[in-house]
Amino acid sequence: MPKTQETKFVNSLFLTNLIQSQYGESEVKIKAYDVEPATAEINDPYARSSMNRILVKYVSKENPSETMMTFVAKIKPVEGKLVEEFKKSDVFDKEIFIYKNVLPKLMAVISKLGGAVELAPQLIHSSDVPSNLMVLEDLTVRGYSVENQQLGLNLEQSKMALEKLAFLHAASAILIDQNPKDFAKFTKGTFHADHKDKLKYFTDALTTVAEIAPDLGADNTIAAKLKTLPAKSLQKAIDSYCSDFYGLKVLGHGDFWTNNIMYKYNNHELVDAIFVDFQNCVVGSPIIDLMYFLTSSPAHDVLEKSKDELIYTYYETLVVLLQRLGYKKPIPTLMDLQVEMLKHGALEVILALTTAPFLRTKHAQNTPAIQPTLYKNDKTVDIKPVLKDHASVIVKQLKDYELRGLLDWGAAESKIKGLMGRFQR
Repeated sequence: MPKTQETKFVNSLFLTNLIQSQYGESEVKIKAYDVEPATAEINDPYARSSMNRILVKYVSKENPSETMMTFVAKIKPVEGKLVEEFKKSDVFDKEIFIYKNVLPKLMAVISKLGGAVELAPQLIHSSDVPSNLMVLEDLTVRGYSVENQQLGLNLEQSKMALEKLAFLHAASAILIDQNPKDFAKFTKGTFHADHKDKLKYFTDALTTVAEIAPDLGADNTIAAKLKTLPAKSLQKAIDSYCSDFYGLKVLGHGDFWTNNIMYKYNNHELVDAIFVDFQNCVVGSPIIDLMYFLTSSPAHDVLEKSKDELIYTYYETLVVLLQRLGYKKPIPTLMDLQVEMLKHGALEVILALTTAPFLRTKHAQNTPAIQPTLYKNDKTVDIKPVLKDHASVIVKQLKDYELRGLLDWGAAESKIKGLMGRFQR
């Protein structure tokens, strides 16, 4: 396949040095190699760096018979529309930092439990020259694959994703508690006061939802309430991202949905899940990843029937891990987590109406970047067709939100106080 400007550095010399330095093989001779897009069939709207699969055939002193090896190269764009966006953004640098500095420490913490649990693909090589580059393990070689975003995850897949997320959260909570300065790069997530001027999409999208609510099938009461949401939406989301959840701060993935979770099966039995794309990591409350995942990834019937079970699965795993790892602060209760999610239910509404419909459709490539530092104000997105495709689900969600007081964005706090008062009595 013809090389692009971004992949022109891939040649026999580069591959020889890579195999010799990273795998300890000597007298390497490259017989053939090819470069092809790695995400063409995944349809991931947030794989905004150039993703390429490098296929190599070689022989060496240690492996005299011809050996086939593949890598995934993630490359900072050097041509096309994304160049200027990435020049102003630190997302690529942050992801390299995650792979080189954070993930190894997380794995060291998890190893204290007495076993090896993988959270991400192995980083094989990273370089700033000739272009910002990460070479990662190709997980497909080991049988990992991405599920269909339109179908959504089944209960087993959803529970495994949340159990694995609990490992990421628990290990990072230990490290953040020990040395928060190590995570200084990740204090600003999607919704932050410094990003307000780059989050216009979300208010515009909520305005559109309110405008077409009757066409979607929402009743007049819900339609009227939707009109009051856009003006307060950004501050509500920012408050959720800055929430102090009883002192428990974790490193959130920040873009935790179906296409960033790869699953492995052994004789049709689900055995593992691994996460990819760490560009949007953020330190904050666990609800950031929880709400993002629950609104975007489980199949709708799974979410409708088993949402509480999924939350409990995550919580139970998190508590066990925090206890085993020696977390020193008080661990919030399950009720604390449920109240926190109700208190910040506005974030659930915002994500469900502005982001999740895209992530559940074949039109996902049109979704605006969830990383605001890649925002371009000349990009417009017509969300009406996507909303109409999901009209029945959206209306059902809106009825549930109204019942829980989540379309009143002020009543939620009153409900929480009422609940707390009742249980305390």
